[in-house]
Amino acid sequence: MAQRKQVTMAELKVGALVTAALVLLAALILQQSWGIAWFSESEKVLAYLPDVGGLKPGNPIWLAGIEIGKVRQVSIMSPELYPGNARVFKQISEIKKEIEGLDRNNPNYGKLLADKTDKIRDLKLELRLVEVQMDIKKQYINRISIDSEVAIASRGLIGDSFLEVSPGTAGIPPKRQGEFYVIEAVRTTGFREILTGANDVIANFGVLSEQFRSIAGKIDPDRIGSDMAGTLDDMRTALHEASTTFSETTRLVRELRDGQGSVGRMVADPSLYNRLNETLDKMTSLTDRMQSGSGTLPKLLNDPQIFDNTNSALKKADLAMDRIEKGDGTLGRLSKDPALYDSGRRAMEKFAGFVDQIDKGEGTLGRLVKDPALYNNLNQSSAEIAKFIYDLRQDPKKYLTIRFRLF
Repeated sequence: MAQRKQVTMAELKVGALVTAALVLLAALILQQSWGIAWFSESEKVLAYLPDVGGLKPGNPIWLAGIEIGKVRQVSIMSPELYPGNARVFKQISEIKKEIEGLDRNNPNYGKLLADKTDKIRDLKLELRLVEVQMDIKKQYINRISIDSEVAIASRGLIGDSFLEVSPGTAGIPPKRQGEFYVIEAVRTTGFREILTGANDVIANFGVLSEQFRSIAGKIDPDRIGSDMAGTLDDMRTALHEASTTFSETTRLVRELRDGQGSVGRMVADPSLYNRLNETLDKMTSLTDRMQSGSGTLPKLLNDPQIFDNTNSALKKADLAMDRIEKGDGTLGRLSKDPALYDSGRRAMEKFAGFVDQIDKGEGTLGRLVKDPALYNNLNQSSAEIAKFIYDLRQDPKKYLTIRFRLF
């Protein structure tokens, strides 16, 4: 009986030891997998992301390359629960109204519809649908402020995802939502975008490879040989032309050196240099005279009295313009006094009435201009005068007879 009791106690001890080991193993697994900190204090932090890229509970949280906590929970939520999504929904609604208002008869309707559809698609990618709860060690929580950003990163091409939090600079703690600190800013550019860009580059290389393969398939070796022969002939011709050009250039340089031709004389004849030197000397002398103040032009440039007189004349002209502007003097009254304008207007009206009377044939001048009787009388008088002059020339005695009578 005593022996059986000892066996039972041994079994109990072994069972208790195994149970404790299993509990310890479970605690270690939870700590490593789920990020549960058993013996350290932590703060709960919340972030809303549009995409987590395979982030799971237990993934690390880094700040400046240092692990500061673990991801507690990742869950999908309704987009209406995050207040920041209201702005995105409003923009999507406005674009949909613009789509409804598009004119289907517009020749650019298809392009406009595609552009606005792409905008809606891009805005939908900005909706924050995932809620991420984090446990961050208490000693690092003061490194996070209201302007901190959270981003999804990855350890290499096939590594696990993790959260990266940027240090804040504002010095203001993040907003609180119940027991959680909330990091609102999100940096979306991450390793996935880099991979997407790399995929685009690889796809472009694939397209280029296909194009090179197509070009290589179109190449005819026999034609290449004939083309090479033609290319050699072209190179031979080009070398011959280059040799001819070099010879002509050598001859031209020799003629220039010997002073042949117009350009050669300009290069080799020293008279051009001498004349140019004399011209420069004269210009130097003229400049010296201008600086010394001798002559009319230097006085105009250097004499301050001319400047003073000009300045005084401009001031007087400015004063005269001010007086005219104010209406002082004869010119001022002519430019400002409306009496001159009224008198001129009345005179023009009277002149217009006078011309109108003449045009109507009224008055002496009007009758002279309009009545044809004056023209007829003048025409008849001219004819009578011409006839009288003719008769006078034919028989002067008829009109110039002088009679003397004596008493």
